[in-house]
Parts: sequence; structure tokens; C-alpha cells
Amino acid sequence: MNTPNQAAPVDVSVVIIGRNEGVRLARCIDSVQRADWQGWGFELIYVDSRSTDNSVEIAQCGGAQVLVLDDASPCAAKARNLGWQVAVGQVVLFLDGDTELAPGFVRTAWPHLNEPHVCAVWGHRRESDPGQSVYTRVLDLDWIYPVGETPYFGGDVLVRRLALADVNGFDPDLKAGEEPEMCARLRAKGWRILHIDAPMTQHDLAVRSFKAWARRCYRSGIAYAEVAHRMKVLGDLMWQREARRDFVHGSVYVLALLVWPVLLWLSPWLALALLGAAAWVLARTVARSRWKTNDRWTLWLYAVHSHVQKIPAWWGQVAWYWARRRRTALGLVEYKQAPSQPTGVSLKAFSSQALAWPAALHRRVGQPWQRLWAHARLREALGGELPLSCVVLGAVELHGTRRIRIGEGALIYPGVYLETQGQGHIEIGAGVVLSRGVHVVAFDRVVIGDHSMVGEYSSLRDANHRTGTTRTRDSGHDTAPIVLGTNVWLGRGVTVLKGCVLGDHVVVGANAVVTHSLPEHSTAVGIPARVRIPSPTPN
Repeated sequence: MNTPNQAAPVDVSVVIIGRNEGVRLARCIDSVQRADWQGWGFELIYVDSRSTDNSVEIAQCGGAQVLVLDDASPCAAKARNLGWQVAVGQVVLFLDGDTELAPGFVRTAWPHLNEPHVCAVWGHRRESDPGQSVYTRVLDLDWIYPVGETPYFGGDVLVRRLALADVNGFDPDLKAGEEPEMCARLRAKGWRILHIDAPMTQHDLAVRSFKAWARRCYRSGIAYAEVAHRMKVLGDLMWQREARRDFVHGSVYVLALLVWPVLLWLSPWLALALLGAAAWVLARTVARSRWKTNDRWTLWLYAVHSHVQKIPAWWGQVAWYWARRRRTALGLVEYKQAPSQPTGVSLKAFSSQALAWPAALHRRVGQPWQRLWAHARLREALGGELPLSCVVLGAVELHGTRRIRIGEGALIYPGVYLETQGQGHIEIGAGVVLSRGVHVVAFDRVVIGDHSMVGEYSSLRDANHRTGTTRTRDSGHDTAPIVLGTNVWLGRGVTVLKGCVLGDHVVVGANAVVTHSLPEHSTAVGIPARVRIPSPTPN
């Protein structure tokens, strides 16, 4: 483990800011100490914004120099200024206390600071646990930006101390959006900012409720309004269009929420047309966001978030303009939940958590209809020979003559491939489970006994191409039946070759290749599969 060495020359000053981060802060400090520093000296500075937990003690135990921001109205800008102003390194690495540093980021980013006029380098920030809630899942995509020269950076960045001094650091009057505002002043001085294609930090957003999500969006609205106003004064175009667009969209959405119930009563068709327009807007957002992820469901959730979040953001803009008109200051907007709070979205609170409804709707309505449709398609393809008790979770790919029989209560996952050629046929017994990606090909006969389970991406083929000819493709096949007895369990990725008969209650370990028959009550593993653990025969 690396530790800060105050006696050695300091190349990088790591400035961590935080407020009530607790265990997240401990993980952040540990990630800094374990990073690949390539022999560079570094110091560790933690700036605490009047935490009420044990964050200060955690930082001290981690070897950090602790500074306390004793301010009645703390904010990130003030904390970062306090940190970099006492730093002695020529380069400052800013981190938020809820992040973990990627081990190789400094090593990767450092050479870019040698480029002319480059003052700051940042990489990819992603969520450490996108599955903690539906809110974190969609907000994780907000961290994805194109690489290259950018107009601003976020809270995690490697930046020259000289550049910070050149613009007198962050504006302490900003409660949010302090990084883009300072970046505008840096660019006005001729400095450049680079976003590189490298992991930088893992982040713990800790947004697990609708209230926390809404407060975060509200805070972003405040930042948009205030920074856009500052940029207008500076003559910089940054965030001007975005702030106006969000204000207009938010106004339209708030108006639509008020008008739609009345419209539904007065003209149902017009109300439905409005819903259709909303669906088209969501589909367009999905199409425009495809570069962020290949997960279609997450893209739809992200599209909903992208539009619904404009309502609390609109309130944030309104609050800022009202406060400015009255010449009052807005307080710090906190949204994070403590690490000890339960994760996930509670079904009990479903009605109050707006972004949870698409997932719940899909689970309660979309999935049953999707399974019913998949069952109907398979039943039709098999000429009606599919028991109603079978559960088909997704599309099944069929090829050849379709001489296939499936027993009662079978469970078939999406992506299963079934092929029969010539007089070949497949017999799937009652209660059989075919997992995702299972591949079954029969030129003669493949039998899967009752209550057997076939693991993901396993392959059962009762035919091999003949060898010894110049064109294997046209050589024909040698075939022999494959028979699985009752209650056979094939692990993930198992291959069963022609002529193999597996007795009742056989277990085959993951990725094994079965080349010969196996006795009942046996367990086989390896390539080729060999009986390793004879199972006791029941009395």
C-alpha cells in the first residue's frame, strides 16, 4: 500500500472534500493509497464541511491532513479552495469523498498535462453500484461524456495548481455548478481541458428514493440558472441554450400535468394524442442516447428520467430567480442518503416514486404479455403441440422439420435454439428447464428426461460431420441418439456429443464435454467429462 510521505517531494496534492460520507470516505482514502503512483510523491488533504458523523476521525486514521471548513454556509467551492490553497504539489487531484480513484488514472492522465496550454485532465466517472436503485441506474448514464477537448470538467479532475491560481480558484458564492463556471474563466485565459478515454473514479451516488432524486434534480436546476447567468455576464455561451431549453421544457411539462386531466374529461381523443406525442418524444430520446448503452430497458428509463427531471429542475431555476429578485441566498441542497439506509425501491412506496412506475408496469403487465406472446408463437410453430402449463420466457429459435415434443410444465428461457433434420426429433420431458442459449440439434433423436435442467449455453448435438473428405461441409453426418434420464443436471456451458446416454440423477459440471455415457447417480467434470464424485444411491 502507498502512503503519503511528507518528507519526500510532493508532485500531486490529493484534495478530498466531504460531508458526512462515513464509510464512503474510508473507501476513497484507501483507493488513493492503493493507486499506482509511479514513484511520484503525493500528499493527502481532506476538507470537511462540518460533518456530524465520524468523517474527520476516518480521514485522520487514513493519514490525511484534515482541514475543517468552519463556515455557516458550506459548499463544495469553498471546500476545494481551502484544500488547493494549502496544497504544495504542482498538480492537484480533486476528489469527492463519495468516490474511489481508479488505480491507473494518474499514470494515464499525467502525460497529457505536458501538452501546450492543457490545465486539466479528467476521465470516466461511473457509478460503483448502478443496481442500488432505479434512480442510480439512470443517473449513471449522466456521467457518460464524449472524449476529447471539453468546455468544463466535474468534481474529479487532475488540474495544474498554477491554473487554479491564475483564476483565483472556484467561486465561493456558488452552491452548485462551481466547476463549469471556473472552467469558463480558465478557457478565457487560454487554458485547455481534456477528457480522456480512461477510468477515473467509481462514484456512490446514494440516491435510493424519489425524494433524493427530486432534490438532486432541483439542485441541478439551481446550478443551471446561476451558472448560465454568470456566463451571460462573462459573454460565454456555455449553458445559455441549455438553461433556456430546460426552463421552457419544464414550463411545458408543468402546464401539461395541469391541463391533461381536464383535457381527458373534455376530449379523450385529444388527451390520447398528447400521450402519443409524449411516447414519440421518449422514443426520440432513446434513439439519441443509444451511444451511452446497449441496454434497451435502461435507455427507456433514462429517456423517462431525462424528461421528468426537468420538472424539479424547473422549480430549481424558479427558486434561484426568485431568490435573486429578493436578493437572498439559497441554502445548501443535500440529497444523499446515509450508507446504512436500505437500498432499492420499495414496492410499498411505489405510488410516491415516479421513476419506479415504468419498471413496475413492465413487471406487472409487460412481462406477462411478453411470455404469453412467446408461448403462443412457439405453440403455433409446433402445430399446437405445446401444453398450456409450459412457461416460455422469450423467443425460441426453431429450425428444420420442427419434430419436437415438449412435456407439461417445462420452463424455457429466451434464446433457446432447437433444430431437427430429416427423421430426427427432440423429446423434452415434463418439468424440464432449458436455460438461456441452450442449443439442441437432432438428426436422429435427443431425449431430455423429466425434471432435468440444462444450464445456460449448453449444447446437445447427436450428429458429427464425417472426416476424410476435402469438403467437410458436404461430407454428411454420423449420428447416434442422445438420451438424458430423469432429473439430470447439466451445468453452464456443457457439451454432450452423439451417442451419450446419461442415467437418472446425473450431474455434469460447468463447461464439461461429455463424450461417453455416464451411470446414474454420478457426477462428472472436465474435458472429456469423467466421473469424479460417485453419488450415493438412495436407500
